[in-house]
Amino acid sequence: MASKKGVALVKTKTVNEGKNGLSLFLTLTFRGEGKEDPPVDVQARLWENVAQVEAGIRTGELVMAEGQLIVYNNETQLRLSRIDPLKASPEEIAAFIPRSRIEPGSGMDRIRKFMDSLSDPHLRAFGQAIVSDPEVVELFPKAPAAKRNHHAMVGGLLEHTLECLAMGDAVAPILSLNRDLLLLGLFLHDIGKCWEISSAAGFSYTDEGRLVGHMALGVEKSTQIAKRCPGFPERTLRLLHHFILAHHGELEYGSPVLPATPEAMAVHMIDNLSGQVFAMRQVAAGADGWGYEKNRGAFIYKGGSDPASLDQAPMGSGARRVFDP
Repeated sequence: MASKKGVALVKTKTVNEGKNGLSLFLTLTFRGEGKEDPPVDVQARLWENVAQVEAGIRTGELVMAEGQLIVYNNETQLRLSRIDPLKASPEEIAAFIPRSRIEPGSGMDRIRKFMDSLSDPHLRAFGQAIVSDPEVVELFPKAPAAKRNHHAMVGGLLEHTLECLAMGDAVAPILSLNRDLLLLGLFLHDIGKCWEISSAAGFSYTDEGRLVGHMALGVEKSTQIAKRCPGFPERTLRLLHHFILAHHGELEYGSPVLPATPEAMAVHMIDNLSGQVFAMRQVAAGADGWGYEKNRGAFIYKGGSDPASLDQAPMGSGARRVFDP
């Protein structure tokens, strides 16, 4: 076991009940200062003095943590022996908040170019209006795409959306899809996360996020924008709503409806591909270059002596959703 000590940002905190139903343990997600790409979090657990310690630990703040790195159920975690809250300035905390490599200004310019390229006049006017909306201009470039795993970083929504738009632009002619609808659907599918998740340290859900959720918020914003576009067809607005409401692809994953058009199915699959690949790349590699994380069902090679060997790979039984929507 390797001993670890250092400063970390507390991203999440939960108190769990032990298997015996009597003891409690504290589960934390830490983010260390660094430039990992994509960023990697560390799961930590504390088993002693849980009630006393938990009261002083807050998400979005820094702590000094000490413990042993162990592997439990094929997952690396930090077994804490000590954790102390630290007083830190906003600038010190900001150094621990993961950020996308995408520069906000250039990223939004790329989205504007996609919207400007739409051929249908109504859809082009809608796309130009929503990418210029003051709230979207302010919030979209810094919003995380999720609270954890799937582009969970400042600017994560922008990075995820640009990945989706690039894939949509490439696949539309191959599958004979309506490019205008597909690109606008890919831009809109997660836009509600501008208001659902805070970009402050810890990426906590806002009151709007908890009470309504990003799908309803996205439908609400798209309806507002359509009213600003003279003569915008009601049927077309419903198609845009459908992209947002169906993009999780299955009822069990939170979509109130299933994809009912080829473009809606493509939005779901492209969104899922972007998120799945990002989540799998967060698996930390071991000494031999292979990394496996049971909870994400991910096993990938990150460099080492033998990239061709899968002898030690715990293979799964099929595709699984490995990121939170």
